[in-house]
Amino acid sequence: MRVVEDAGEAELLHVARALCRHPDAPTEVLEQVVAHGGPAACLLLAECRKLSTMCITTAASVGGPDCAAAVASRMDLDRALVKALAARPELEVSRALARNDAAPLERDIIVSLIGRGRNDAELAQILCARWAYKPEAAPLFLQATSRQRALMLAGLKRQMREAEQISVFMEPRATAATRRIEAAALAQDREGFVQGLSHALELDRNLTVAILEDPEGEPLAIALRAIGVSPEVATRILLFVDPVISHSFGKVSRLTQLVATTSLDVAQIVIQAMRGSAPETSRASHMPIFDQTARPAPSRHLAETALPGQAPRVGGRAEALAQRLNIRH
Repeated sequence: MRVVEDAGEAELLHVARALCRHPDAPTEVLEQVVAHGGPAACLLLAECRKLSTMCITTAASVGGPDCAAAVASRMDLDRALVKALAARPELEVSRALARNDAAPLERDIIVSLIGRGRNDAELAQILCARWAYKPEAAPLFLQATSRQRALMLAGLKRQMREAEQISVFMEPRATAATRRIEAAALAQDREGFVQGLSHALELDRNLTVAILEDPEGEPLAIALRAIGVSPEVATRILLFVDPVISHSFGKVSRLTQLVATTSLDVAQIVIQAMRGSAPETSRASHMPIFDQTARPAPSRHLAETALPGQAPRVGGRAEALAQRLNIRH
């Protein structure tokens, strides 16, 4: 203990390796090495079981980022330590926590990590590799691989209890906005297309450009579906909007199939999750037609209180699911 302060970094690391898993390692020496910092401290904080709870908790809460990241990689983390580590602002701590398969990560911690992953490619890659099958991972759709995107959509469809076959019979027809977007694509007016899609989806221009520039095309297909574009119109847009996509028949066909098998609700959840806000979409309301002079019947007690033009708004499944997923910034 008297020579720790005078020891060099290589010497301390040698001692830490020797004592890290030793059953009789003196706790006082271990904690003095940890207090000295550096690679030796990180090794002990990550692997040594002889360190006191106070030492580990202090490193997780107020220690340097490298020490906190080392604690985040421990195999014996409890919920209190995970909560303290998740509150740290450093990305290296979040990455280490996301990599730790043994960490008891509750849903709110996962959602918090996913929120940070939207702005960090490395963290997003780690999270997508672990939780692409979870509906909570939808905010990372743009950062995911094609396989991971398929898992995200499948998870959302399971939550929505949707089948692969989607009926578009009752969906709204093409609007002026969608027609302008299609016209801009056919005219190869990139700026007009970006502006139109940004306005229709209420997206930041940079996010729209990122969606358009994704080489695999799934974000663009989902964006088109979210504004109600039919598979036929989507095919025409995909054939003109980006050479990387249009020059591959297989890619156009695959993306058209994605549009055809994704509902408006699922597409809107994905887009608004990427945007970082809860969706406000709802399914179309049904307006009942009834005879006001008919004799009251038990099955008509609700209709008697309604007036034409005043049908209550029916909340969509997309909105209800988004509230359960707690999608937010």
